[in-house]
Amino acid sequence: MPELPDLEVFKINIFKRITSKRLVGLEVFNQKKVNAPQTKLIDELKGQELLNINRIGKELYFDFGNKKTVAAHLMLNGEMSIVDKAGIGEIKFKIFAFNFEKESLVFRDMGGLCTIKYMPGINKTPDVFDDAFTLKYFLDVAHNKSRVNIKAFLIDQSIARGIGNAYVDEILWSARISPHSIVGKIPDDVLSTLYVCIGTVLRSAIESIKTISPDIISGEERSFLEVHNKTKKKSKTGYPIIIEKIASKTTYYTEEQILYD
Repeated sequence: MPELPDLEVFKINIFKRITSKRLVGLEVFNQKKVNAPQTKLIDELKGQELLNINRIGKELYFDFGNKKTVAAHLMLNGEMSIVDKAGIGEIKFKIFAFNFEKESLVFRDMGGLCTIKYMPGINKTPDVFDDAFTLKYFLDVAHNKSRVNIKAFLIDQSIARGIGNAYVDEILWSARISPHSIVGKIPDDVLSTLYVCIGTVLRSAIESIKTISPDIISGEERSFLEVHNKTKKKSKTGYPIIIEKIASKTTYYTEEQILYD
C-alpha cells in the first residue's frame, strides 16, 4: 500500500507530468467506488484547470478551484497511470479517469477498493504534517489512550492521519520502542522522542524515494527501509529482524527496541 512518503512524491510527479492541465472530460468505470455520477462530475468539472494536487492523510486531493476537489484513496492495490487516450482501453481494472487535453490520468485497482470522492467532507483529525499535530496534541491523546498498544495507537487514523503500517515500524525502531509496548507505560520524554521520530522518519523517506525512484507515480518504494524490509535479516545495528502479527498487522522489529509494559 502506498504510504505518506510515496504519496508526497506521487503528487509532485503527477502534477509535473500532466503537460496541459485543462480538464476536457472524465470517465467513471466503477460507479460503486465513485461518490458522484459521471454526468454531475462532467457538468461541474469539465473545462476546469487542475490547480494543484495535495495530500491529506492517505488521500490525494485534486484541486480544480472554487472548492471543487476530488479525493482519491488508493487503498491496498490502487495504482495511477498517465496515458494517451488510446491507452485507456488497454488498462484493466479501471475505476476512474481524468481526461486532460493531451493525456489521461487513470486510476485502477485489481482489488476494486480504490475510492474517488468528489467534494469530500472535512476531517478534523490532523495530518501528521499539519501544524495542529503538535507535541502537546500528541501527548494529550497518548494520555487519553493510555491502555492502547503503541502500534495500534500510531496506525489509528482517528488520532493522526497519514502513518501506515510500514512506517509505524520504522518510526518505532528509530525511537527504539518495542511495538508490544503500552502507550501509558511509555515515559513522556520517550513519547517526545517518538513524536520527533515521526517527522524525521517520514521526511527522510520522502527524500529517499525521490533519489531512488524520482519519477514514481504508483506502487511503493521500500528498498531503503531499515526494518520493515523483506530483503533484510538484520538491522544496520546488527540485531535480527523479528516478524510477527501485532495489532493485527505484520510487524517488523528488533530486540533492541525497549518494551514498556
